[in-house]
Amino acid sequence: MDTQHHSAPSARGGVIHDNVPLAESESTRISNGLLRDPRLSFVARGLGGFIQSLPDGTNISIRALTAAASEGEVRVAAALRELEAAGYLERRRVRLPGGRLVTRTVSRDTARPAEDEDVDPDPDPDPDRTPGPEPEAARETVPPPVRPLRTKPAAEPPVPDDRATRLLRSLSRVDPRLMLSSRDVVRLAPGVRRWFARALDDEEITGALTACLPVPMTHPAGLLAHRLDHFLPPARFLPPPDPRPAAPRGGIEIHDVPVFMSCDDCDRTFRSSTPGLCEHCEAGSVDTAA
Repeated sequence: MDTQHHSAPSARGGVIHDNVPLAESESTRISNGLLRDPRLSFVARGLGGFIQSLPDGTNISIRALTAAASEGEVRVAAALRELEAAGYLERRRVRLPGGRLVTRTVSRDTARPAEDEDVDPDPDPDPDRTPGPEPEAARETVPPPVRPLRTKPAAEPPVPDDRATRLLRSLSRVDPRLMLSSRDVVRLAPGVRRWFARALDDEEITGALTACLPVPMTHPAGLLAHRLDHFLPPARFLPPPDPRPAAPRGGIEIHDVPVFMSCDDCDRTFRSSTPGLCEHCEAGSVDTAA
């Protein structure tokens, strides 16, 4: 029966190893240089030790390593690049007897600089890739890089200063998320004018556009356009216009209203808008004149 071997306890505390002796087929000897290299992250050190424990010929592509660990492809690829830059991994281009080129990865427990003629210039360390021979034309002719065309940013459209555009710009005071660009204000202004045409005032339209806003709100202009189109109320009943001419602004309109007056002849009370005779006295004066 195997016995456990304990390291001597430290007088200052710290880690104590409690290891069980293992058979050679159940253990892997890894150099401290790989596991303690300060140039490597802990992910790269652990991945390097894992690769050392695999038998020769095992697939160590990014996809295969990701499937065997909880790390994602991005972190596995970054750890492989760390190991290759530090000299613990080396990829070689090998030509098979049939003429096909393949990439083989060499894993080391001691850092060693790779030979330039054997290193694959491809920055993605994936040994599953088996590129074929490059055509002669591709090696001799290299097209120049394509430069992106520089375009000037589109100018903001002029915004008219009217009741509809002022209402749209004021919505950000109700909710800062409703800050609109000039292009959005110009596009939404006709919808606000349709609401004004149905006898709604600024407060009613603002309340309808800003009530129960969603969280989060990713496209405020699209939300306002939807409400302007689909929440438009029916036209209100408007009373017929007053046929009398409107009073001048700031003045007082005076109408001729009959009031009680006394007759100049008989002192009888009657209604009239002007002083004078009552109907009886006025009729008597007409008879006398005749």
